[in-house]
Amino acid sequence: MQEAVAPLPRVVTVKCDATVKTAAAEMSANKVGCLVVNDDDGKYVGIVTERDIVNRVIASSKDLGATTVAEIMTSHVVSCSRQTPTSKAREIMAANGIRHLPILDGDVVVGMLSARDLMGRQLLEDRAAAEEVAMLSTCLKSIDINEVADIVVREVPKLFQAGKCVLCFYRDGDPKKKPSLVSSNECLCPREHLNHLDETNALFDGEELYYDRIPTVCKQLGGQSPRLVIPLRIEDNKEYGDDKLGQLQGFLCMCELAVSAANNKQLVSYKGRLAREILSSHLTNARLYQEARLTSLTDALTGVGSRKLLEDKLQAECARAQRYDRPFSVALIDLDNFKSINDILGHAAGDDVLVQLAACMKRQKRIPDILARYGGDEFVILMPETKAEDAVTLMDRLRAETHEITLGKNVSMTISCGIAQSASDNARLPREIVRRADLALYEAKSAGRDCVKVWNETMSRRVDASDFEVERIKNLQRRIAGLSEQAEAMFIQSIWALVQALEAKDSYAKRHSENVTRYAVGIARTMHIAPQQLEVIRRAAMIHDIGKIGVPDTVLSKPGRLTPHERSIIEEHPLIAVRILKRMTFLEQEVALVRHHHEKWNGQGYPDGLSGDSIPLGARIMAVADSFDAMTSNRSYRTSRPVADAITILADSAGYEFDPKAVDGMVCWVKNISDQLDKALDQLTPDDLLAFQKQTNDGDAATLTADAAVGNTVS
Repeated sequence: MQEAVAPLPRVVTVKCDATVKTAAAEMSANKVGCLVVNDDDGKYVGIVTERDIVNRVIASSKDLGATTVAEIMTSHVVSCSRQTPTSKAREIMAANGIRHLPILDGDVVVGMLSARDLMGRQLLEDRAAAEEVAMLSTCLKSIDINEVADIVVREVPKLFQAGKCVLCFYRDGDPKKKPSLVSSNECLCPREHLNHLDETNALFDGEELYYDRIPTVCKQLGGQSPRLVIPLRIEDNKEYGDDKLGQLQGFLCMCELAVSAANNKQLVSYKGRLAREILSSHLTNARLYQEARLTSLTDALTGVGSRKLLEDKLQAECARAQRYDRPFSVALIDLDNFKSINDILGHAAGDDVLVQLAACMKRQKRIPDILARYGGDEFVILMPETKAEDAVTLMDRLRAETHEITLGKNVSMTISCGIAQSASDNARLPREIVRRADLALYEAKSAGRDCVKVWNETMSRRVDASDFEVERIKNLQRRIAGLSEQAEAMFIQSIWALVQALEAKDSYAKRHSENVTRYAVGIARTMHIAPQQLEVIRRAAMIHDIGKIGVPDTVLSKPGRLTPHERSIIEEHPLIAVRILKRMTFLEQEVALVRHHHEKWNGQGYPDGLSGDSIPLGARIMAVADSFDAMTSNRSYRTSRPVADAITILADSAGYEFDPKAVDGMVCWVKNISDQLDKALDQLTPDDLLAFQKQTNDGDAATLTADAAVGNTVS
């Protein structure tokens, strides 16, 4: 907020008949560079500055003791009032080339403003503005571009005390096109036509523009001046080639700015430039995420959903069907004789056939149905709230339209379809219903193709000579899978040995990873985490500090407080761990937890500054376990805390640094052990907790790796 100038604590005066020598002594004694000159009646008549005295000394050899202040003072002085804004005072001083500006209340000087005062105030204003604008980053945590746009029009106007706001983007910066993204906050400007901004074309490559007036159309819709327009640009990803969404250019227009904005346009423009950089960066990141997500969920050739989209939707539909006991059906569709089409007409023609078939299915499917390419020439249609007999009707209609697609000279296309309906025994297993649809498709192929079959319990594949070859392949696949599991176990065991060797170098960090693993498993078990996810948390906790192998020992073992530079080195260890482990695809979930185990609930952690539920649950659990072990263990810079104190600190930090649910899990787990051992909480030690957990065999990392190595040996 722009404030009026603030008077100095006191004004030093001198009479006009005093000598210059006296004036110089007053300045030196009071450490000021300017004196207010009064006449014999105490009325203000001018000012005298250090510069006036120096100029007198240079220009005349007359004794300063014999020269009066009246001879060198400035009598016609520019002044300002108490209510003059700082920006206006700055303009007055710059226009008149002066370094001191008296502040008058009537005819009385109540203060003296210097150039140094103004510079200090401007630095404070700029710093406050930068901190205020920087708060935008904490608000813009979403990666959905529409959510980011809504947050922008809600939060940015608060920085400028604006009443109304509209955010608008055009594809490739063409304002003649329909806006690609529009979001507004109480702004009634037409959402389809924002061309009343007569300087739209200039905005895209210009600077922030401040206006004392608003367009007539805005005024008619209730808008009021002044307004600020911030041009913005959202870059696209050049790697997507012709399929990219295109560059977006636009602006954020705010009107009804507070009166203080009109009084300090320089500060408003400064904040506008800072906001522009932050908003452009966050909107671009959200846009790139949108492009990447669209690419991953869309089949590049046909434009239908990808297999990943199908898996996500099928998982959700299985959960919904189980919850509400509602059926759904899955149809697996295969283009008949597709190999012959490729061999005879070429792969380009084969691709064209797939595109035509996909377009045909798009026309026939219903709005809630999910169409995806399953692989090769196979497609899947997921039909919510649909029984098998209704799915058959849709597939027959699709078959009939497929016959209308011709290839070359009167060669028509045909498809075979297999349908499976969800049931109570397989509603929760997406792969099972797809397997049943696949068996039904096999029956359709066996029945001569160009037909629809529905899975039933008696359906089985007929055995022929080729099935024996298929069985041999499957046996080989099982052996390869067994070898892969054994390799995974050996890798985990090697990493665990490396972690132990790393921690052995620091007497204060011995068994840290093992302790964190036991604590994390105890928390996860208390929170009723599913066994499969609990195993991921266990493995991630075992290797969570492997990245410290890239941190110098002098930093890891430093007894005193770390410098900012040393702190930044420490904070690199999760990313170092990711670089070590990222090529191990079987550790994909574990790597995510290792990367984010130092994130904080309030978004102030590292390396990515994630907050709340955007942090993976396993990482939130590991953060609590890691902090608990750090507090209850001796360190080079402090002694350990009692268990009870550590629990109190965690509870106090819940909802700020830590996930409240994970902290509750830790507290419940510790209290349960306290009850089991019949020990008061303030008598519990970390050894009690670790010994109890070790008895359950739920956190013994060494046992885990040994069992994995032995149990997965391929026979």
